[in-house]
Amino acid sequence: MLASGHLSQLIANLDKLPVKLMVIRRNLKFMNDEKDRLPGDIFWSTFLEEEGLPASYRDTAEAWFSPLVQSILRHYNEQTSALASSPQIIGIHGCQGSGKSTLAALLEAWLRNISDLNVLRLSIDDFYLTKHQRRSLAEAIHPLFATRGVPGTHDIALLEMVLRAVIARSPEEIFIPEFDKAKDDRAPLEKSVVARDIDVVVLEGWCVGLPPEPQYRLAHVTNLMESEQDPNAIWRGEVNKALAQSYSTVFELLTSLIVLKAPHFETVVDWRWEQEQKLSGRQKRPLGLDDALMDREGVERFVQFFQRLTVWGLEVLPDRADLCYHLDASRQIKSSSGPWASG
Repeated sequence: MLASGHLSQLIANLDKLPVKLMVIRRNLKFMNDEKDRLPGDIFWSTFLEEEGLPASYRDTAEAWFSPLVQSILRHYNEQTSALASSPQIIGIHGCQGSGKSTLAALLEAWLRNISDLNVLRLSIDDFYLTKHQRRSLAEAIHPLFATRGVPGTHDIALLEMVLRAVIARSPEEIFIPEFDKAKDDRAPLEKSVVARDIDVVVLEGWCVGLPPEPQYRLAHVTNLMESEQDPNAIWRGEVNKALAQSYSTVFELLTSLIVLKAPHFETVVDWRWEQEQKLSGRQKRPLGLDDALMDREGVERFVQFFQRLTVWGLEVLPDRADLCYHLDASRQIKSSSGPWASG
């Protein structure tokens, strides 16, 4: 039996070997890390506390997400047995308030706790263009591009570069941006990872996996904002062009797509309004939420930026997903569909 120090050194030396021998490194890493894994009850109590979730979330997760975790492991093991070198790139799509960020965090924590997989969790929100870049877009193309959110307001080239480095198992460090929503700008600090160490990427975002709309749909306005501020379809046309080009290129890198489907768009408005009400009594807002509290009217204006593509996603993504969870108005999962569905 190797001593812990000798095993760690052996693992480090294996980093220098060809990619096909990475499977050996992972098996040794499993031996080295197994002692750090948390028993089920401790894992769940820790995760629920960190995420601020009720105890009932565990029941939901074990019933619905455990099969998803097993599917991810099964697909990864199939690749490993064939000595395939490409990591899994898992996309999670969900409208605002659907729980996609929580699911991404759970998959990262769960996979790390029960396996030797190195998981990188990404949010497409962290790849928003800087405030200055969006102002330039607003001046050059359309004023609505000053507001972050829609396709065209992300540094999608940077996201593609990160994913391709991971897929190629580059030995170089890659830098992951972080977006400060309170300041509506990119944070000065970045985190770095070594691309070739990543086995699974979990990419979450409200527009992840969306195909472009057919051109005929662009002729019809979706809401008052489009009618008043985009009567000639310039903004929505450019958004759709971005989806058809650079975003489509990135989404083609996904090896699987998970969808959290709201019952209808009106639910999204309600979920966002609930979020604002919960925050209204707090003195300090948590990081990652917009700085200014909104009233109901403000929420209804805000979600108009996302309405067109949210409705489009509700229509087309369930049939495109490897696994779609169908939510009710209280965010409870009522059923699942798709090739990975368990029932």
